[in-house]
Amino acid sequence: MISVWVRHNLAAIDDKTTKLRDDNLQLKLDIQQLNQDISNQKSKIAGLKQDKENSKKTSSNKLKIKNLKASSNYYDKVAEAIGDYKNIEADVTKNKGKKDIQDKLDKITNKINEAFSTYKSSVDIDSNSEEDNQKRKEISKFYKDLSGEMNKIRNGYQSKDSKQIKKGQQKLTTVSSNISS
Repeated sequence: MISVWVRHNLAAIDDKTTKLRDDNLQLKLDIQQLNQDISNQKSKIAGLKQDKENSKKTSSNKLKIKNLKASSNYYDKVAEAIGDYKNIEADVTKNKGKKDIQDKLDKITNKINEAFSTYKSSVDIDSNSEEDNQKRKEISKFYKDLSGEMNKIRNGYQSKDSKQIKKGQQKLTTVSSNISS
């Protein structure tokens, strides 16, 4: 009787051992699957972080391109205005007070003012890059100097003040030579 009871208990223990081995094997497989899932999720997170970083770079590049285009358009318009002035400079120097020359000076001054206004509305002022801030300062100073000299020339021509025209022309030459810098 004891041997039947021992055999029965041994069989029960053997069954439990087998079940525990099976459960242990299943747990190991489950752990292996969870580790694989964790690894996959880490890869996805790394990919998303890279996408986010690339998106920031793309956004930053678009902003730089936008600001470069605004600067380039400004300089193109200013160069055009200076070219217009060069076409009438000899007549301005003669200082005869002709209305058509005065009108052309007014148009050139307006073209310079419009170029700066367009630049200011086109450039992204939210950009905090040192390069963009520096470029805005340079263009603002350039505009201030250029418009000041054109106003001297225009006002000198209007009042037939040769000295004021000459001063404006000399400084305009200096200022406009900075357009290529």
